[in-house]
Amino acid sequence: MTCQNKRILQFGCCIILILLTFGCASTQKCESKEVPIWLTSIPHDDIYFYAVGISGQTRNVNDAWIQAGNRGRAELGRIIFSHVSSQDMIVNTSRGQYSSQLIDILSDTELNYTEIIERWYDPCGDNGPPYYYYILVRMDRKTASAVLRRLN
Repeated sequence: MTCQNKRILQFGCCIILILLTFGCASTQKCESKEVPIWLTSIPHDDIYFYAVGISGQTRNVNDAWIQAGNRGRAELGRIIFSHVSSQDMIVNTSRGQYSSQLIDILSDTELNYTEIIERWYDPCGDNGPPYYYYILVRMDRKTASAVLRRLN
C-alpha cells in the first residue's frame, strides 16, 4: 500500500469516527414522565365543570399552551352545553347558536370565567403522540349558571 493510500484510508476512518460520534451524541433519549391522573380520568364534582385541552406540535411553546387552553375552554363549553341540554333547560335561541355563543364567551380569556389548574407536556408520547401539550381547565358551576342565564 502506498503512502498516499494509507493517508486516504486514515482520513476516511477519521471521518467515519467523527460522523459516528456526532450521530450518537445528537440522538436524545426521551425520559418518560408519569401521565397525570386527570388525563385518564377527568375530575367530577359538584363545584366545578372540568375539561382537558390538547395542543399538537408547534414551533412556539407559548403558542402550544395558548392553543391547548383555547381548546380546553371550547371543550368546557361543549360539556356545559351538554349538561344544560340533559337538564332540559329552556334555550331561547337555536341550539347551534346558543352553543356557539357559550363557547365564544368561555374562550374569551379576558372574562376570567375559566381557570387553568394543571399543565403537562408529553415529549415522549406517553399519552398519545409525542410533543403534545395538555391543560386541565375548570369553571365554577355557579358562574356557568350565571353565564347561561345571561344568554337566555
